[in-house]
Amino acid sequence: MENRLHMIFDAASALFINKGYVRTQMKDIAKQIGLSTGMLYVYFKGKKELLDFILKGTIDREFIGRDFSYPITEELFWGLEDEVIAVLEESCRGFGAPLERQARGYPFCQMVSDAFDTIARYGTGCLILEKNIGDMGKLGAYYQEYRKKFFGQMLAYIRLYETLGEIRAIKYPELTTQLMIETLAWWGMHAMHDAFEVQKDIPLDAAKEVCLDNLLSAYRRNG
Repeated sequence: MENRLHMIFDAASALFINKGYVRTQMKDIAKQIGLSTGMLYVYFKGKKELLDFILKGTIDREFIGRDFSYPITEELFWGLEDEVIAVLEESCRGFGAPLERQARGYPFCQMVSDAFDTIARYGTGCLILEKNIGDMGKLGAYYQEYRKKFFGQMLAYIRLYETLGEIRAIKYPELTTQLMIETLAWWGMHAMHDAFEVQKDIPLDAAKEVCLDNLLSAYRRNG
């Protein structure tokens, strides 16, 4: 049963990201994993419950292994929007905490590593929000603010590390920050879910290694 839920989770996630939540129908998800549409409704009351299941599973890795009463209904997800927001807020606070001490004892290489982990940790759910931003209501609006906040933190780090001499001089810090975030997001989220003509089964540790190797080589001051 748990294995089938994982299959449904993966298939629905891929379709919500690549085809879009509105355009995806329950029969599309069922077909993706070789189930009848009727059997999918045995597990989930509808598509909204399946979306909420994925978002909940993204922020709580143990959730999918619980014992459920079927079909899974909306009552299980009351308060989920606020829960997702609280988790992302805590993630943002944790990533930005070293800024409060001017990154003392927090080297550039560790910041880039933590930035990758911050992006990748909730990558599936965040990509669904990103790809369906106009259809996600309160969560869609919050996600846009979350990305702006994360950008501001990254920019503050870049300016600080340049001042401290940990990285080379940066002529365009805002554009450089954008490039770094897009690189981290590509390897931390997109490479596994929606990259064009790229294998989708890249191990996360390999993706992180490639990403960090290039970013650190590009910006860390030699010597």
